[in-house]
Amino acid sequence: MISETSFMEMQSKMDNIITTLNDIKEGKVERVYNTKELSEYLKVGVSAIEKMRQDGDLSYARLGRTYIYTQTDVDNLIRNNHIEFVR
Repeated sequence: MISETSFMEMQSKMDNIITTLNDIKEGKVERVYNTKELSEYLKVGVSAIEKMRQDGDLSYARLGRTYIYTQTDVDNLIRNNHIEFVR
């Protein structure tokens, strides 16, 4: 048999999972990429991502050995490197 405290903890965790899933469904959670995923998304090599990161052109967060890029980071990179064609 499970104790009332354990049950309440499990219920709280389930509520958090449901809230997170609803946020994802409603588009409230921002997409994140690791270096490999971002290189595939932008259709450039991993070394290009690493160079943009090292040059300061691409913002990131670091979790342990993994570099994380948010969709906002990617959107800013594209916006800052956008070139208007003028005739």
